[in-house]
Amino acid sequence: MMFVAIEFGILMLAAILLYGALTHRVNQDVDDQLMQEAQWIGNRLEHAPFYAWSSEMSAFAQRFSGPAELVSINGVLLFSAGQTLIGHGGNKVSQVLKRAFGRESVAFVSTKSLLQKSNYRIIARPIRLGGEVVAVVLLGKSTSDISAIFRLLFIIGGLLGLLMMSLSAAAGYFMAKKALDPIQEITSTARAVAAGDLSRRLESKSQDKELRILVNVLNKMFADLEASFRAQRRFTADASHELRLPLTILKGEIEVALRHPRSREEYEHILRQQLETVERMQRIVNDLLTLARADAGQLDLVQEPVDLSLLLREVGQQHLILFASQHITLDMDITDGMEVIGDGAHLERVFMNLLNNAYKYAPEHSTVRLRAQVADEQWASVSISDEGPGIPPEKQPLLFDRFYRADDARCRKQGDGAGLGLSICKRIVDAHGGHIEVHSEPGHGATFIVRLPLAGPDPSHSQRLHRVLDARWDPYA
Repeated sequence: MMFVAIEFGILMLAAILLYGALTHRVNQDVDDQLMQEAQWIGNRLEHAPFYAWSSEMSAFAQRFSGPAELVSINGVLLFSAGQTLIGHGGNKVSQVLKRAFGRESVAFVSTKSLLQKSNYRIIARPIRLGGEVVAVVLLGKSTSDISAIFRLLFIIGGLLGLLMMSLSAAAGYFMAKKALDPIQEITSTARAVAAGDLSRRLESKSQDKELRILVNVLNKMFADLEASFRAQRRFTADASHELRLPLTILKGEIEVALRHPRSREEYEHILRQQLETVERMQRIVNDLLTLARADAGQLDLVQEPVDLSLLLREVGQQHLILFASQHITLDMDITDGMEVIGDGAHLERVFMNLLNNAYKYAPEHSTVRLRAQVADEQWASVSISDEGPGIPPEKQPLLFDRFYRADDARCRKQGDGAGLGLSICKRIVDAHGGHIEVHSEPGHGATFIVRLPLAGPDPSHSQRLHRVLDARWDPYA
């Protein structure tokens, strides 16, 4: 409605401007014609004797298509032909006469608007004898033909204006409805999602680029929201399950201990068992806290240079005794000089978890390989491989989910982890701008690959430079 009103206002303004322009132009043309006739008869009267004025006016009136009057200086009507002009336009004709007598100049006036049939355009031309105004010639020209054209023009313009407004209103309605349909769909879908139907998605096929982008963004947001709620429900259920078992064990041991008096040694043994259970619960809670901080973007990371090569060697050395207890060989091939920016403690936790994971699933008398090298000149690539039973392909995408265990594919040597280690590794690696992935085939072991951005230039360049310098100074190289 507002747009229709604006359009109506624009059309009315255009009509007023058009009317003003046409009125000025028509009056100018009529005034030019009247001026020529008034100058002609005025010159004739000024050069003719007074007694011949009547015959001159009569001859002029026969050929002039309009009323003509001659008024003396004292207001006496000396001649009149056709319709009376004095009094026709009310005070307008009297005023134009006064102007012609007083200013001794030609004056024009219109009795009514151009849209009136009875309108006249009148000229008052003073007649001078001996330099004095003695009379005024009044000539009038009817504008009835012009008014008819104006009325027809305004009728046609009005009808066309109404038609244009009707068409534009209808087109605007349908265009607005078409444009607002996706908004209505977005509103209804958002309300459904807010009410709990997280599976709802937008299906708008709008051709508008901005709306398509908005629909895609909202669909992604709804999908992420649904995934987040599912993960939250799964996380709550899994966390409850993981904590229920140690709590049940702890409660059972306490109940058994309280059934009858025991010796100090027995109480100490029971308390040690309970302490192990409490420590396991504490590890689960700490891991959950780490994941929660990572999800919230609040994982505290120290940003400092870390010698990744040295860190990997230290982590490998710490596992040598553990691997030797199961007759497992640790084969390390680590490129020197690799440096990354990040938190050394968190990165150490990543590789500790991965080596512990390899130890749990590697069979006796097998080899675990720790490789670290530069990839694509900007990345440090660290791989940890075991010769265990491997992981089925359908379970590999779920391996980094919380509380997920591929127990049917890989057997554990010790303990019953909560299934949070790999999930924590992924969060820490992601926080360092890297990524982690797994490659495995059933029966052929598993390889975990961690890629981290290097802090400095490619260390292989330095190694090649050293080799070139050594060869340059060694005469036998």
